[in-house]
Amino acid sequence: MVQKSKKVEKDAVSSSDSEEEKEDKKITVAYKSTRSAKPQGPEDMGATATYQLDTEKDNDAQAIFERSQKIQEELTGKEDDKIYRGINNYQKFIKPKDTTMGNASSGMVRKGPIRAPDHLRATVRWDYQPDICKDYKETGFCGFGDSCKFLHDRSDYKHGWQIERELEEGRYGANDEENYEVSSDEEDMPFKCFICRESFKNPIITKCRHYFCETCALQHYRKSKRCYVCNTQTNGVFNPAKELMAKMEKQNAATDQPPSDEED
Repeated sequence: MVQKSKKVEKDAVSSSDSEEEKEDKKITVAYKSTRSAKPQGPEDMGATATYQLDTEKDNDAQAIFERSQKIQEELTGKEDDKIYRGINNYQKFIKPKDTTMGNASSGMVRKGPIRAPDHLRATVRWDYQPDICKDYKETGFCGFGDSCKFLHDRSDYKHGWQIERELEEGRYGANDEENYEVSSDEEDMPFKCFICRESFKNPIITKCRHYFCETCALQHYRKSKRCYVCNTQTNGVFNPAKELMAKMEKQNAATDQPPSDEED
């Protein structure tokens, strides 16, 4: 396909010009066909296109070594003609055999820098996303030690398909608040009175945060004004244990609830 441009011609005002001639004068670009069915460009449409990124192949280390080998074959059995052929082409009187130097331009054996592949572009991406040391996560050991640039963490993470499934089912993020609750205060709450060793009845709390039944605390206060557990001065201050009462009500409601039909 050949393209050429024509000079724009102005329509001359003439009554003799026909409409077809006016249309021909308006054409500014003309194409000439090559009368071939083949597409423009290479026949393989660039599938085998090469990209020369490194040194030219006639000047790289492999080409220099191959030329040196060819010159050595030509000089074999001849006397030294005192001709300088370059720093890489000095005559060698001992030919290396069965070594890397003897076949350094065949197969995968190379002398000097290796040529970059013409058609293969090898790229490497570590699968440590999100920046977690894979060796440490799977085995608990990393050869880099403290100098490793990735995070040493062995906890479990959800995959993308697991998160998407929870989103579809409406379970994603439903229990996040419960997962991050600090329940240390609840663990400190006893389930029995320290004095009577039975379940609490109208529980109270002292300044030293010890829980007793109201009647047990008052009876002990008649004998001693100090705490029954830690022997700290209470000064007769007993506050209602609202947190413990709420916990007891919650437990009672759970036990009084009748079993569902599904459990049967």
